[in-house]
Amino acid sequence: MYMDFKVYDNRCSKESGVTHFEGKGRITIYPHHHETLTDIYSTITHELIHWCIGKYKHVDVDGYQEHDLIFAMQWIDEYIE
Repeated sequence: MYMDFKVYDNRCSKESGVTHFEGKGRITIYPHHHETLTDIYSTITHELIHWCIGKYKHVDVDGYQEHDLIFAMQWIDEYIE
């Protein structure tokens, strides 16, 4: 997976701080669309998990299940306490 960071966002949509290039293993992160450095780390982790699930396809999950799984993995300490 390749990650690029851009300070200028020329996309039409400003709703997300990341662009994922499907099938290319590349994401572009826009730091100014994140509030903290922790948010940027969370975005990187989130996209990396998406990439791993897509690359290795050991399970068949839809988009909603995938996001639920990623959320649980990122916030696991909240689930096990």
